[in-house]
Amino acid sequence: MASYHYHHHHLLIIIFLFISGGNADLLHSTCKLTGVHNDLCLQILTANPKSKTVDDPHGLASIILKATEKTVTSTGEEIIRLAERTPAQEDDLLQCIQDCEEEYEDAVQQLEQSRLSMDEKEYHEVVMFIEAAMGDVKACQESCVLVPGHKNVLTKQNKNVSQMCSIALTLAKMLQAEKEHHQP
Repeated sequence: MASYHYHHHHLLIIIFLFISGGNADLLHSTCKLTGVHNDLCLQILTANPKSKTVDDPHGLASIILKATEKTVTSTGEEIIRLAERTPAQEDDLLQCIQDCEEEYEDAVQQLEQSRLSMDEKEYHEVVMFIEAAMGDVKACQESCVLVPGHKNVLTKQNKNVSQMCSIALTLAKMLQAEKEHHQP
């Protein structure tokens, strides 16, 4: 319950900043909600020129979600290339990479669905699909941890994707709470 009030309070501040025309303040206030991922959130948003003209938290969350989907897609493509370069005799490593390939295919589909739900402002579905994508990435990481000499083969990529998903999830939950607050 305290978390709801915390996010609700911050959303009211964000709405005030929107009304007062403070786009830079909107970016900073929105990203501040992501806690330890504040810097990454700002990096993602400031790298997208559209964020300069977005004037509401939904628009910023959409930008984050699209960037996350793009990163997951490119990571999946990187995994496919890694699978092609991995010698067949390295059974454990190849299995880990193939598992990750499947997990990332699923994660891309989950984030595509999440984006479509975001467009419809169905935030509970956005949350559900992002959480599923995060589970896929975690499963990838766990499948590689036991590979001797290669347990960190995709750790950096998985960590980056997990952090981006976490940012998108935080913002989606904030939007969901605000929508539920305004429903009769």
